[in-house]
Amino acid sequence: MKAAAATAASVAVSVGIVLLLVPMLGGHPDGPGFWMSVLCPLVIAGPASAWQFHQSETIVRQRDALALMHVKLESAYAELKELHADLQVRARTDTMTGGLNRGAFFSDLDVESRRNAGPVAILIADADHFKHVNDTFGHLVGDEALRRIGAAISRAIGERCWWGRIGGEEFVAYLPGHDRAQALQVAERIRRSVASAILVSDSRPVPLSVSIGVACGHGPFEPMELFRRADADLYSAKTGGRNRIVIDGREVNSAAA
Repeated sequence: MKAAAATAASVAVSVGIVLLLVPMLGGHPDGPGFWMSVLCPLVIAGPASAWQFHQSETIVRQRDALALMHVKLESAYAELKELHADLQVRARTDTMTGGLNRGAFFSDLDVESRRNAGPVAILIADADHFKHVNDTFGHLVGDEALRRIGAAISRAIGERCWWGRIGGEEFVAYLPGHDRAQALQVAERIRRSVASAILVSDSRPVPLSVSIGVACGHGPFEPMELFRRADADLYSAKTGGRNRIVIDGREVNSAAA
C-alpha cells in the first residue's frame, strides 16, 4: 500500500513536470512524451519503492521479534535465577522440619568456628521414645512430632542462632554469644515447649519430650570437640531418665535452668 502510494506520487510529479515545465521551455508534451512520464516512474520508482518499503517492514518486524525475544529471555533468566535460589535453599534444608540439614549445619558451623571470638554453645536434642511413637501411632504422626520439635527449637533460639536436624530424631542448635546460663535457659525453653505440645492421634494423646545435651565454649573453637561434648551429655540425659538437660556431665533441674 505504501509502495503504491509512493509510485503514484512519483507518477504525479513526473506528469506534472512534463505538463508544466516542458511548455515553459517552449516545448509541447506530445503523446509519447506524456506516456513516458507515466511509464518511467512506474518502471523505476514502483519496484524501488516496493523493495524499500518491504525492507523497512522486514526490519520493523525483525526488530519487534528481537524485542519480544529479549523480553522472553529476561523472563526466562529471572525464572532460572529464582529456581537456582530455590534449589540452593532446598539443598541446605531438611524438608521434614524446615531446619538446616546435616551437611549445611556442619558446613556453617565450621566457618563460624574460625571467626567467632565470643562465647558459644551447642545444644543437641533427641526425641524420647521416638520408635515407640512411630510403632504405636504410625510414621505420619512421627513426622508431625518431628515438626513440632523443630518448631519448638526455632521459637526458643535467638535471631543470630541457627538449628538443624542432623539425624532421624536428633536436632542440634548453635547459639553464638550465649554463655552457660543463657544456653541452659534456651535448652529449658525447648524442653518445656516440647513437653507441653499437644499432639493427638485417634483421640489418643501422643507423648512428646526431648533429652538435651549442652556444651559451651569460647571462639575460635573446634566444632567437632564441642559437638562431641554435647553428644556425650545427651547420652547421659537419655540414660538418666530422658526429658532432661545435662551439661558437663551433670543434670540440670528446671529451677536451675
